Amino acid sequence: MLTYEIILARLLVASLCGAFIGIERERHGRAAGLRTHLLVSLGAATIMIMSLMIPELYSHANDSGSIIRSDPARIAAQVITGIGFLGAGAIIQTKRLIRGLTTAACLWMAAGIGMAAGMGMFFLAAAATILSLLTLYGLKGLEYILPKDYYYVLELQCRYHPETTENIKKMLADNHIKLIKFNFSHNKKNSLLFINLELRLTGRQLPQKLLNQLDADQDILIISLK
Repeated sequence: MLTYEIILARLLVASLCGAFIGIERERHGRAAGLRTHLLVSLGAATIMIMSLMIPELYSHANDSGSIIRSDPARIAAQVITGIGFLGAGAIIQTKRLIRGLTTAACLWMAAGIGMAAGMGMFFLAAAATILSLLTLYGLKGLEYILPKDYYYVLELQCRYHPETTENIKKMLADNHIKLIKFNFSHNKKNSLLFINLELRLTGRQLPQKLLNQLDADQDILIISLK
């Protein structure tokens, strides 16, 4: 039987574990921060405790001959499904990048930790919290060390010459930049070329040498990087 002291202890453990993860997200200015993660973990623990108490509440019905089956795992499954919608709301997609995936994963993890605490699995909740914090704090620096590809869109407006496109491709090759997509349109009336390049490179910025080459080319009128 779950006493009030046991229920309170489980709720407090779930709240603390969720808060620890939320603090990391709060420090990075995410919308789903301290309070959100705390409430997700606390809510999951509350639901798990409630699912454990349902058989006790209806034990008198079984004594009278009624058949009542309660499976806590069914409610847990609904919690996991429901948290998916909350996590989806934390993900923001723009033209160049997707943000919020880590926050969505943290919300999902906070729900799992809350469920563990609600079941009285304090070691599991504490271990999952510690590993989550080690992942968030310890591996963040590793992301900057590991080689990573970056994608950019370079838009150019140029005077038209037959060799213009080949010259630009040569500049990219000389700077070891991978050309993913190459599109252009020709304005014959004004003798202009509008070039759209999708690039892949290993650095966070385009090489200064390439920018200097593009800027020095008298036929390139406008350079726009997205």
